Amino acid sequence: MKILNTNWINILGVFISVLFYSIIYNLTVEDDVTTNFFQSIFAAILLVLSYGLMFWIGSILALIVLDLILIIPNQSNLKLKLLIEWIVISAPFVYWATIYEEQRVLYIIAIITFLITQLVRERLITKATY
Repeated sequence: MKILNTNWINILGVFISVLFYSIIYNLTVEDDVTTNFFQSIFAAILLVLSYGLMFWIGSILALIVLDLILIIPNQSNLKLKLLIEWIVISAPFVYWATIYEEQRVLYIIAIITFLITQLVRERLITKATY
């Protein structure tokens, strides 16, 4: 159970990075509507929470299932197992980044942030289990 509790770093890291990207994008996009900083924050939160709802549900379930299959039975080769999790969970986002050109940067940011948080999570798992 301690290992499953380390998933918060992935969720928080990806949420914050996508939120920051969305805020910056909303402020810098050239369109007919002028937005201020607070409107950009509100739009970004709506984007990340509502539009990305299926993303969050699928990602969290995939993390839990892969943790139960790969990591909980045996913590040896932890970094390799976390990288396998990253590859499996990131695969749909790599595909979407190739076909949805207007959202490509958003997917790439999420994929890179997820890799970084997986590496941070290695330390959290090691600390929680030893």
